[in-house]
Amino acid sequence: MSTPINEYLTPQEASYIAHNAYFTLKDWISGQPTIGMETRANVRKMVTGDGLGAAAQGGGANTSLKPTELGGAHLDRVFAGSTAGVTTGFGYVLSFNRAGSKQVVIATRGTRAEHSKADLLTDLRASMTGFGDFGLVHQGFRNTFDSVKIGLTRDDRRIMDADVVHCVGHSLGGAVATLVAAHFSSRGKAVKLYTFGCPRVGALGAQSAMEQSLGKHNIFRVSHDLDPVTMVGPYPYGHLNGQPDDANNMMLVSPTGQLLSVANHDMTEYVRSVGGTEMNWQAVRGLGGAVERDNAVLARWLLRSSDNPGWLTQRAAQGLSYLMKAFSHLLKQLGFVTIAGLTGIDLFCVVLASNMTKIAEMNSQLMDCILQAARWARVVVSNAAQLTATVIRAILNAMFSVLRPIAVNALQSVGRGTPLPLLIGGATALAGALIG
Repeated sequence: MSTPINEYLTPQEASYIAHNAYFTLKDWISGQPTIGMETRANVRKMVTGDGLGAAAQGGGANTSLKPTELGGAHLDRVFAGSTAGVTTGFGYVLSFNRAGSKQVVIATRGTRAEHSKADLLTDLRASMTGFGDFGLVHQGFRNTFDSVKIGLTRDDRRIMDADVVHCVGHSLGGAVATLVAAHFSSRGKAVKLYTFGCPRVGALGAQSAMEQSLGKHNIFRVSHDLDPVTMVGPYPYGHLNGQPDDANNMMLVSPTGQLLSVANHDMTEYVRSVGGTEMNWQAVRGLGGAVERDNAVLARWLLRSSDNPGWLTQRAAQGLSYLMKAFSHLLKQLGFVTIAGLTGIDLFCVVLASNMTKIAEMNSQLMDCILQAARWARVVVSNAAQLTATVIRAILNAMFSVLRPIAVNALQSVGRGTPLPLLIGGATALAGALIG
């Protein structure tokens, strides 16, 4: 039996909620957030009250739910969360009735680093830990979930009495929302999950276990195609609804058109992408039709970002795209033990090189593309026999050397106190390992 449409948030409602979760951080309303938790009165003003009004500043767009169907919702509690031992406002619980159904929203905010690198450290903590029967998840995200769970316990009866529980978050908040959703789903609740710019959370099958518990049709994953947090990250972590043909994997064209721009990760941009009153989830899915999902777009940007634009050819882009596909596929076959020591990178190069002759025999056009990619990487190769493991590694190094400065620049911006959402640290670590 299908779920009634009134048991889902609209794209506008979900995006507004993900944005409003940031106002639980002290002084976010003034545009100069600090460590601490905002007052409930101020959060209520931003979530269901007048919001920022015409003089929107600091947090960006006025995303109060007042003009929406959730305008009469009740703000139950503002709760705290801890990242790397630093406690700040982290989200809120909202309750409302819709079509005779009792519903609850649990909103969690994304990464910030004002006057502290606590959120950054959570993103960097890429080790794994168990999460109930689901399997292994990101250690930093699990730690933050554990701290949030303490605050949610005080609203446990209200949440458990609800007919529907909506979990919403952006960036780090999306990762924590994923774990919150899995937690309440495991307790028998009907849960809907909505994430924007969410990093990978589960590993080695945990994401599949969460999908099975929640139901893939109840997981709404929205991302921009050049959002660095969602695009770059090491195996074995994986996205919920991460397959290109997943109906609710709603990847949209990035607003800036720039390679992995941090602005592509900004929640305000996600609001602009899906927050219109005319938008429904089918319309958001339709926007995804304009996105290339086969790595070709990243390959072209890698080429364009080099100082050798003469190699910006379709064949070279196809060659890099093919290598990225093969790289991702083979890592999944190697298993975590190999990847943990980063020996999988070299093993990938050896295995792929050993098959180059066969690939050339089967598809000479594809081989030509890979040769062009080698030339872009300034590796002298004239035929398939010369595509050794060393050569393939050199091509991969060239690819990641373009990506690495983007991650480094983002981290340096945070170090200067610039309030920007952050790259998941695993991407930097992987890129560094490939280059070093």
